[in-house]
Parts: sequence; C-alpha cells; structure tokens
Amino acid sequence: MTQNDPMVLDGTVTSENGRNNVHFERHFDVPADELWSAVTEPERMKGWIGGPVEELELKEGGNVVIHIHPAGPATVYGKVLSYDPGHLLELTWEVPAWGKVPDLLGTTMRWEVLPEGSGSKFLLTHALPDEAGRVAMFLGAWHAHLDELPHTLAGKTIPPFEDERMFAMRAAYEAHLGSAS
Repeated sequence: MTQNDPMVLDGTVTSENGRNNVHFERHFDVPADELWSAVTEPERMKGWIGGPVEELELKEGGNVVIHIHPAGPATVYGKVLSYDPGHLLELTWEVPAWGKVPDLLGTTMRWEVLPEGSGSKFLLTHALPDEAGRVAMFLGAWHAHLDELPHTLAGKTIPPFEDERMFAMRAAYEAHLGSAS
C-alpha cells in the first residue's frame, strides 16, 4: 500500500462466548501449497510477520516463539493446538507485557489456507478475550502484516515494519468501528 492507495478495510470482528474474533480473508494468485509455505516456513514468515521466527514446531503441542516487529519488541509464545499440513495451523498466542503495552494472554490464532479458483485464500482469525480490548489495534496490525504477504510470495525483500502505517490502519478501524456502533 502506498500513500495514495485508497484504504480498504477488510478486517471484521465478531463477538461470541466472551471473545472478540478479529478476522481477515485474503485471496492470493498463487497455489495453496505456495501460500502455505509462506505462512508456515520461518524464513518466509519473518518478512510478512515483521520479525524472526525463533521456533515453530508444526505438530500438535509444538512450541511457538515469534518475535513480531523487533522495534517493539513483542515476542509471542504459544503452543500448537491444531495442525493439518497444508491447510490449518491453530495456536495459542501469548504476548507478555513490554513497554507500556500490557500482557496479552488467553488469545488464539487460527490460520487456514484454502484453494480458491486458480489461486488460494488465507483466513486469519485472532480470538481475543473481551477483557483484552485492543480490537482496533489488532485489526490495524494484522491488516498491515497481511499487506506484506504478497511481497513474501513474490520473493521481494520487505522493508522493516512501519509503525506509522499500522497506526494509520488502527485509526481507520477505530473510526470504522465507532461509526458502526
């Protein structure tokens, strides 16, 4: 996304069972196995996710350690809850407090890759406890991260994650959510 591109807010939120589900669906013009590789191979993940993947054991019960946005620096710790190779990765997503940002505990992340036409579809759902709040923050952050995925798929070098872009996305989602309520 460049400064002149129109901002399309494609993230949604649903609330159920005491959780807010931040959800995105994006289509990519690559086969499902190529998209799966980009979202589960640590060397490829670090581009779109914004930082290095220290550990990702692709098996139920496997450990997860991801450094998101090293300028933050936020570190995600988790365990794989469900794994279906080529299709589904679901894990706990726990981020201890850093700086002025409080703990983010009790969340789960679900990534699904599905064939769609001549390409594939990526579904991302980040389930947050109601009390965690920060829905607009996560809509903005995941929107910005997913905007980088096409660069990973094209094999392009991705510049360091830009706080300003994420903050602009967060503000746009805050305005959108405010107008929807």
